[in-house]
Amino acid sequence: MFCCAGKRGKFIPSWFWILIIGIPISILVRRFFWWFFIPSNKRTSSVEIETPRAVSIPVPVKKDDFRKIKGIGPKTSEALRIAGILSFEQLGLIKPEKLEQVLKSLNIPSAKAGFWQEQARLAAAEDWEKLLKLQKKS
Repeated sequence: MFCCAGKRGKFIPSWFWILIIGIPISILVRRFFWWFFIPSNKRTSSVEIETPRAVSIPVPVKKDDFRKIKGIGPKTSEALRIAGILSFEQLGLIKPEKLEQVLKSLNIPSAKAGFWQEQARLAAAEDWEKLLKLQKKS
């Protein structure tokens, strides 16, 4: 049926089928394999974006007044800011060993560092009544 044309029974030559069906299919298969096997970094859209994909946005950190903590004065407060500790939460959550290293590097006595951290946790939670009670006890 596919090989006959009209009533006379003439055959359609095989080169005709290759031309009409074989070549387009081979082009499509070739394009698919070409796309499938190229590296994924070369599979980009037609629009190139110049901005980096992962842009770090600095999170604003609220700078707390460390002088509210008993035993920390302006010099110690400034030294903690230089070390990168800017909030009560940071001071309360830093590991005691790390805090002692920071204080030693800045030549600040670290005898009351644990007490400072306890006060900083209360200040970060904004529990001012407990903070005042704790400060009066010592």
